[in-house]
Amino acid sequence: MDVVLVEPGNKKDWDEFVQQSRGVIAWHAYHWADFLAKHCGAEFYPLAVYDGPRICGILPLYRIRTLRSGEALISIPHFVAGGIVAERPDVQQALLDRAIEISKQLKISRIALKQYKLKLSGPLSTDENYYNRELELSPDLDQVWQRISQTNRDKVLESQAFNLELEYPSADTSSFFRLLLYDQHAAGVPCVSKSWVSGLFDTGAYEIALLRFKGELVAGTMVKKFRDTVSFPFSCLRDQSGRTMLSAYNLYWQLIGKLATQGIRICHSGRIPNTDAAFGYRLGWGGTKYSYYYQYYGYGEGQTEFSTKRGTRRQLVESVWKKLPVGVAKVLGPVVVKQFP
Repeated sequence: MDVVLVEPGNKKDWDEFVQQSRGVIAWHAYHWADFLAKHCGAEFYPLAVYDGPRICGILPLYRIRTLRSGEALISIPHFVAGGIVAERPDVQQALLDRAIEISKQLKISRIALKQYKLKLSGPLSTDENYYNRELELSPDLDQVWQRISQTNRDKVLESQAFNLELEYPSADTSSFFRLLLYDQHAAGVPCVSKSWVSGLFDTGAYEIALLRFKGELVAGTMVKKFRDTVSFPFSCLRDQSGRTMLSAYNLYWQLIGKLATQGIRICHSGRIPNTDAAFGYRLGWGGTKYSYYYQYYGYGEGQTEFSTKRGTRRQLVESVWKKLPVGVAKVLGPVVVKQFP
């Protein structure tokens, strides 16, 4: 079985597979190679298996270099998922074997595959510490309302007393980035650059939603659409007060209501640790639970996605980051983010 590199001239074959096949997500699209090359210097190895004139399996593989850990081959760096997609086990195995072969040719010892729903067999270690929920939407919002938790329904109803105003879709990337920067600094998390946010917006795959109270910006998120699905990455708040937290529930529910009437069928919760260690407004929206399988070849113990982003060392980094001036964090944040693809 031949595994080929899909050259730019044949990317229509790749994107046809992405648009029509089960198991693919937004970041499988060929055009993300341009974004990742521009913003983090990633080299693209688009692996595919053909069945006659059509592709029957893909693996978008990127060569990444970081100061922290050197070189690695990663499927979809800097996004949460997007690994091998193929229904036939022999095609999955052929793609994995070709990835290992390329790693040896390039003298790169490590491969990371960010799988969603599909757990591969083979000489791989697996991190299963994250999940996503897929909430089924309907134009009948009463049905959707019954699918979310009582806690979330109570929060939404409480928030409606404040007459919060939704601005969606918004083109105000500057206001959104400023809110995101301050939110992540308060959480002790390095923030991506403004050019990264603007680049996502410019792809057309991401929109911006802002929520205001008496004209003041209190919450925001990006709205990522792919086919008939949506998720809300980079959600951010003005502060962590109880009233502002309520605005996040309001933001999500208003967006769900609008998108459900526009043909969006599934709302993703986004990646959440199995421990549910996430802001409360990201939980309780119902839907079927599915696992991420972050699978590794050539990685040592303690080098998984979960282990590098959780634990006492992370807590120490967060406490230090919060003490930095926001201006310093703005400059250093993108540099740090690039070290954790």
